Amino acid sequence: MKFKLGKKVDHAAGQTHPAARKLMLVNAIRSIGQGMLVVDLALYLDALGWSTAEIGSVLAAGGLLGVGLAPFIGIYSDRFGRKPFILFSELLTAGCALIGVLSTDAIWLFIAIALSGFGKADAGSASPCAPAEQAWLASYIPTTERGKIYSLNNALSFFGMATGAVLAGTMPLWENKLQELSGYRLVFCFIFVLSLVTTSIILTIQEKKLGRQQGYIKENSGNQEKKILQEENAAVLKLAGINILNGIAIGLTGPMMSYWFSAKFGASNTQIGSTLAVTFIATGVTSMLQARLSQKHGTIRSIVLVRFIASLLLILMPLLSSYLLVSVLYIIRTALNRGTQGAQQALSVSLTRDMRRGFASSINIFSIRLPISIGPYFTGYLFGLGSLSLPFYIASGLQLSFAYLYGKIFNAYEIRMKSHATSG
Repeated sequence: MKFKLGKKVDHAAGQTHPAARKLMLVNAIRSIGQGMLVVDLALYLDALGWSTAEIGSVLAAGGLLGVGLAPFIGIYSDRFGRKPFILFSELLTAGCALIGVLSTDAIWLFIAIALSGFGKADAGSASPCAPAEQAWLASYIPTTERGKIYSLNNALSFFGMATGAVLAGTMPLWENKLQELSGYRLVFCFIFVLSLVTTSIILTIQEKKLGRQQGYIKENSGNQEKKILQEENAAVLKLAGINILNGIAIGLTGPMMSYWFSAKFGASNTQIGSTLAVTFIATGVTSMLQARLSQKHGTIRSIVLVRFIASLLLILMPLLSSYLLVSVLYIIRTALNRGTQGAQQALSVSLTRDMRRGFASSINIFSIRLPISIGPYFTGYLFGLGSLSLPFYIASGLQLSFAYLYGKIFNAYEIRMKSHATSG
């Protein structure tokens, strides 16, 4: 790319911008509520008499709605600013949580869950406004620091999820003291309060005005601008193409893991829940280690190394006969895999100029989440045929291909971005 990154930074070298810290705090608080609902939402709907098909349908509806809206929100946030979309997302979450507190009506709950994305375990994501939030955070972080900061932000997400999972387990204790509300509906009370807290934090952040060439020195008009746009679009589309491999692999295994644990090992809900809680904590720790790896060895090289290891571990999972061994392997593999999410987000928002980061982030999210939503259908079909191992082998092959292509294509981009960021 021939454009230059501006060197101006609003804060002292090595220090995180106060606005970035606030956005990371919002992400951590939001994750607590998401962790609570990952544990309790399906159980609550089951207690209300919903069938497994109905529970799956509402979760799928929330996922597809988020995937469908993300590109539009990303593009329009580039035009109108990111703050309005994030504020709307938090207020919408608060409103949907209030519905969960006040009503058990199936129609109202379906609407609230689908609109808010409750129960999807997006780990801090402001779905479907995540592209706007990722682009907004990037505007406060120098290019060379993004791998580290986004990895730390990812760690906060999973620590928040783990905290929420633990809190969800304490709901029966609160239920004894507040008999007007069931423990499940009390979860929605917590989320309502947390959403009001995040809204108040966001209101204190002053968003920079987006300029046509903010953060860049425009060398020439006309043909030069067209060339820059072509280079940016090519980079974003390359990332989207290889993301499809990763998305299908995640969809083949992730959403069906609880079923697989139960079908293959007869694991109980308590065993599975404990495994997931430890996984959240381990992923947070891995994300922090990823931040250090990104800073020391470069974002791309660290991602590729970790993803290769995680892909190889995936092959071993269906070969083990002990639930304890498999759960330990699952925790390690998932922590390695998800621990790179922040670093991957850092790359996606660095492929374009600030005025197009929402667009880039939305394409990144869309290209991952749409395949994820398709993967479980193939897994369910293969499981139905009695093949509990084949989805893991296919997923491992896809993720190895993703890691190879990711390094081959984007190592050169990282070198270029670093040289632009340090050039005068």
